[in-house]
Amino acid sequence: MRKRFVIAAGVMGMMVLAGCQNAGSSETEQLKQQIAQLEQQVTELENSSNAGAAEDTADASTDTAGNESAAEASNGNTASTDNTAAADTGTQSTAGTTAVPTIDELTEKVNAFVAKADAEAASSAQKDLENFFTLKQEADGIDRELEYYEDDLEFQYRNGSLTRDDYRAKERELDLLEDKLDAAEDTLEYVYGIDD
Repeated sequence: MRKRFVIAAGVMGMMVLAGCQNAGSSETEQLKQQIAQLEQQVTELENSSNAGAAEDTADASTDTAGNESAAEASNGNTASTDNTAAADTGTQSTAGTTAVPTIDELTEKVNAFVAKADAEAASSAQKDLENFFTLKQEADGIDRELEYYEDDLEFQYRNGSLTRDDYRAKERELDLLEDKLDAAEDTLEYVYGIDD
């Protein structure tokens, strides 16, 4: 945005200077060419920043998938039916090439995590701190997916593919999931005696 403003200010300055000097038509043509080049550069910068943002999002979702796999492996979970079922049901993809999970998939993940946290809290076994960090890592991955979903909602709303009422309703659903996840994390922190 700042670059665009600087470029626009520069273009306007050049136009003012050209008008004050009563320059010939050849100089006017040169200025028009410079303006066209600057506009092209602005467009290229916007496209590259959008591509960079999409790439960052894709990298982050890859990290999330890796973290979830590591969390399952360290928990001893060999059957990842929740993740496989969520992947098989499909995902919506409206923000670039990054697959964003649906609200149903996110609800399933949050509910599964809450069940794990409740089981851990109810367990009378000695509390191994490694279990806490594994569960915390899984919660962080789910939290990132919730953030991606929120970003996708904003994208849909801004593009007009989502009405204001639909946006608000889905935002409320998302807030409830975030609250549920936070409560489960708080339970784990209480059980393990960690103030995070």
